[in-house]
Amino acid sequence: MFAYAVVTALLATCILLSGLMAGWSRSQTFFMLIGCLIVAWAVVFSFLEVNRLATHSTKITGPDEVIDPDAPRRIVVEPPTGEATPHHEFHVGSPGLDQGQLTSQLPDATPLIDRLLGRGRRKRPQS
Repeated sequence: MFAYAVVTALLATCILLSGLMAGWSRSQTFFMLIGCLIVAWAVVFSFLEVNRLATHSTKITGPDEVIDPDAPRRIVVEPPTGEATPHHEFHVGSPGLDQGQLTSQLPDATPLIDRLLGRGRRKRPQS
């Protein structure tokens, strides 16, 4: 919170003085201030979030022990399958269809697409 307050105070002072020297109207100064504050707060948030992630990443704990991020890892690379575009459902450990495959097998289009294409059911007035 302190970083946001410092950035806000410095930026507001700079923008207000610039607006007075340049002869901006109150609305121009207000919009410049809001725009600059949004950008400055985003930058401060990014730095604080990266710092938070960097300090917490060393505290990751496994079920029984602390995980060492610098420990050697073993990567298993399977030989090429010869398929141009292998699908996951044909390989061990990944059965089933993914969401895109399930969606593409739906019998009808979505109601929104039907309305956009003009194929939607139009209710006729009852006589």
